Amino acid sequence: MNTRQTTFLAARTLAGLCVTVLLAYSAVAEEGIPAEVGEPLPAWEEGWLEVHHINTGRGDAAFFILPDGTTMLFDAGDLADGARPEGYIPPRRPDGSRPAGEWIGRYIRARHPGGEDAALDYAIMSHFHGDHTDGFADVAELLFVETLLDREGSVERASDEYGTFVDDYIERGMTMEKFEAGRDDQLVLRHDPGAFPDFKIRNLAVNAEAWTGTGHETRPRFAEGESIPSRENTFSTAFVMRYGPFAYFAGGDLQEPVEKAIAWVTGPVDVHVANHHGSQAHPFFLAALRPRVHIVEVWAVIQPRPHVFERLFDESIYPGPRDVFLTNGLWEGRAEHFLERHDERVADLIDGYTVEMGREYVEYYMPKTASSQGHVVVRVEPGGDRYHVAVLDDTAESFEVLSVHGPYTSRSAVPE
Repeated sequence: MNTRQTTFLAARTLAGLCVTVLLAYSAVAEEGIPAEVGEPLPAWEEGWLEVHHINTGRGDAAFFILPDGTTMLFDAGDLADGARPEGYIPPRRPDGSRPAGEWIGRYIRARHPGGEDAALDYAIMSHFHGDHTDGFADVAELLFVETLLDREGSVERASDEYGTFVDDYIERGMTMEKFEAGRDDQLVLRHDPGAFPDFKIRNLAVNAEAWTGTGHETRPRFAEGESIPSRENTFSTAFVMRYGPFAYFAGGDLQEPVEKAIAWVTGPVDVHVANHHGSQAHPFFLAALRPRVHIVEVWAVIQPRPHVFERLFDESIYPGPRDVFLTNGLWEGRAEHFLERHDERVADLIDGYTVEMGREYVEYYMPKTASSQGHVVVRVEPGGDRYHVAVLDDTAESFEVLSVHGPYTSRSAVPE
């Protein structure tokens, strides 16, 4: 074989390799496109991790589709409107024709990989407050729940908090468990765990018990007899979910003392759901987690608190870019609450509140958000190396994509 033939064959081989790589890349790129603005969100596919932060305007709800199709609901709030001043709470989403829990259940049935008749593998209630639990009974009208977990694991307490369906579900095969801090074998892939060995959920805290970072060991954050501030919030469940190098944190209404207790065992994460709707985010906690993406589930005019808003963007706490997503932003009447101070409750709940603080909130921090309205969906590519965030229209059940953010490159997983 002469030099020309050798060169030709080498070039053809290289060209073939390039074509193969390009075709492979094209296939991955096509499959990996998380969404197209103006189109419905694509259906989940095996190997992907999806987290849907469902906005009803009345509390928290996050629907997870894990890489093997295991499904999980974290909270299902439905806060009553109550005697709140006009503009204090955002409009119900998509509208007020159904209770929030029914909207959550309909959303899950539409996106569930098993179809409308499928069950939820897990439902976790972070703590016993209505903006996290009061929609759960309506969800259960639409979906059977295989395993229900909360901070007590008591069938009696569950029946009191969620409804009489609990006893019926247990008779039909539902398992009731106490969420246990420290464990990494309680929330597991149920359909094909062997296919995704790099996926794990670590329970970090519950009932003010924090994981120590060793095995399943925990320690109490408060000494016996010590006063516990905001007790029910402080007792919230918290976990970190890892998929290869990707990490996601959620903790209900966890308070700053427990944030500080679990910060170092949580380590860097890609996505941080702000505790207590953005009322908690200790600088030490943020410095340890260093999230690329912050998600704040908002249902009240004071969320996130002005000082927390400032911290989320503060590069002196940790350096680098970050995107902040709110489920609800400047609904009608919200800006007036801040700028005119006609709601004394805002001033009562925010120490040192001033009109200038309200103006800064509306005019400076709000425009810095990546998105301030809609369902916020995190979609992690197979293997966990990259992820995207899609914001969906929350005024209808169309799942129309309003914006797409990323791709973001995931951080390296911290050693366990």
